[in-house]
Amino acid sequence: METKKSGTVLVVEDESGVRDVAVQMLKFTGFNVIEAIDAQSGLEQFNQNPDIDLVFSDVIMPGGTSGIEMAKEMLAQKPNTLILLATGYSAKAEALEHKASQSDNIGVVAKPYDINKIPILISAMISNAAAE
Repeated sequence: METKKSGTVLVVEDESGVRDVAVQMLKFTGFNVIEAIDAQSGLEQFNQNPDIDLVFSDVIMPGGTSGIEMAKEMLAQKPNTLILLATGYSAKAEALEHKASQSDNIGVVAKPYDINKIPILISAMISNAAAE
């Protein structure tokens, strides 16, 4: 049996089906989950919930603000924020992975992602940050 994870994750995803799967997967493995439907609501939730351990966000979202821009704003407010970005564009994923590799608190996954691996990755990011 898989061990339960802990922590609070903000899931920012505009596609409701994808968001629902991510939220349920994370809740099932023991995370507290806060949902946002776009970058603007993601920033609002981030500002209203200081106990967020990690932000799991899509990169491309409607409303004029991308997941990357949202992440930059969050990092400007709290430089140690953990962020896991998901993108369906392989070329963009490679560029993001290269840029993210320069920061310990940013990760990138390609869509479609393995829903069984995301909780493990998120837990590892939170554990690694706590150990520093």
